[in-house]
Amino acid sequence: MLARVTFKRRRGDTDDTALETVIVGLQRLFGIDADQIFRLTPEQHFDLLADDESPDFGRDKVVLYAALCTEAAHIYTRQGNRAMARATFLTALRFMLKARKRFSSEGMPDYAPDIGELRRHLADEPLDAGTAALLGEPVG
Repeated sequence: MLARVTFKRRRGDTDDTALETVIVGLQRLFGIDADQIFRLTPEQHFDLLADDESPDFGRDKVVLYAALCTEAAHIYTRQGNRAMARATFLTALRFMLKARKRFSSEGMPDYAPDIGELRRHLADEPLDAGTAALLGEPVG
């Protein structure tokens, strides 16, 4: 699914088609409908993906979520929707930082977004206190 999203974005498919593919990926990842997914907070998303799973499987699901968010953020960037791109890159970064903190990085999937790259996409503005704390940076 992630490969299909990436391929569509890089091929230049319409943004709507690429975003629909991201949504289908999220539906498959969670096993629930899109309207249910979007009613939940990112914290609830993380808990649904990570809890009640083996550590490796939970990590891989969290990382896939971050990868889907990263692809969506690239699409929003191409659309010129700076606010949505930033929010979605930020969500991807938070999920990767939480995954790094909670799970082993040994055997990390190839599709894992690079934390440094995510930070570069967010470099134009300061990070919020919660994300800065996850990075171990001074807050305030």
